[in-house]
Amino acid sequence: MKKIISIFLVLLLNACGFQPIYNSNNIEQFSLKILSTEGDREINNFISRNLRIYTNDLYEKNYSLKINSNYKKNILTKNKQGKATDYQLTISTNFEISSEKNNSTIEIIKNFNIKNLEDSFQEKEYERSIKQNLVNIITSELINKISLME
Repeated sequence: MKKIISIFLVLLLNACGFQPIYNSNNIEQFSLKILSTEGDREINNFISRNLRIYTNDLYEKNYSLKINSNYKKNILTKNKQGKATDYQLTISTNFEISSEKNNSTIEIIKNFNIKNLEDSFQEKEYERSIKQNLVNIITSELINKISLME
């Protein structure tokens, strides 16, 4: 009985034109070229590394990018001695996208709160891994927004 239901469901979904929103076929139909980067060098390197797979000139849709990034580490709370206990990491990126048909600007801002660690080396490494994770999220959002552009 389960086989019959699953076969019926597969046939029904194929017949109605169902297609996943984040289908990889849509994402791979354009190429990106980074013209310039400004701001935080480490963030820009992470972004460039993530976008490297989209530098194929064989596609009809070609986009040029100008990247401006900003990184801030703000103190949220302090203890009685005045030592910071909590921080907020903020990555703000501004992408200027240009193509043959149109130009647009996309701004993506991501925040993450962390606690102060006693070991400063461990805190720097943790902060760097969070930067990288936030940049992964930012580049995923950018690719999704570009793939929806006409």
